Amino acid sequence: MDDSLSESLCHNCGLWLNSWERGLKTDSFALVRSYTSTLSTEWEEFDISEKDFSDYRDMIYYSPNGSYAMDLYSYNLILNKKGAKIHAVLDADIQIYVIDIAHHQRVPILFLGPTASIDDGYWLSDSTVVLVGWERCFDCPEEAYRPNVCKVNVFTGETFEYQYNATFSQYNKDFLKQKLPEIIFDF
Repeated sequence: MDDSLSESLCHNCGLWLNSWERGLKTDSFALVRSYTSTLSTEWEEFDISEKDFSDYRDMIYYSPNGSYAMDLYSYNLILNKKGAKIHAVLDADIQIYVIDIAHHQRVPILFLGPTASIDDGYWLSDSTVVLVGWERCFDCPEEAYRPNVCKVNVFTGETFEYQYNATFSQYNKDFLKQKLPEIIFDF
């Protein structure tokens, strides 16, 4: 991981780095693969001002120029208001969207099943996002989870995946509780 990515990761995802049982060090992430993925070209109508999206509006990340937003949570974070409190459960699957604000549309850029997660992310530039999370280690002798970082150009699909050099017996399940303390997680 180059110094620029390492520095931006510390600045934007410090809470995530420290949410693991031992704080993660950015110099312990190594590039494991780079590729260009085929991204969906089918944008669907979507307006961030819609009432159904109002509970998620404060959880999206805007690109530096403000033209796009990244939606990490509306697909898998199921919110339920109970009086003045907001409760949440997590779906096993995750889908990440990029929203074109001016054209009122969105497109999925990543889908993951239950053996991996995206916990957080940020825009590195107007075309590139950084996603942080974990994946289950199937080569490990015991159940283990490996933190990972993924840098994706949301328009070309150029992707760089970095993995941590150690695994953990459990993932950082309390991260969202720390990131979103106003929400009561029912799990």
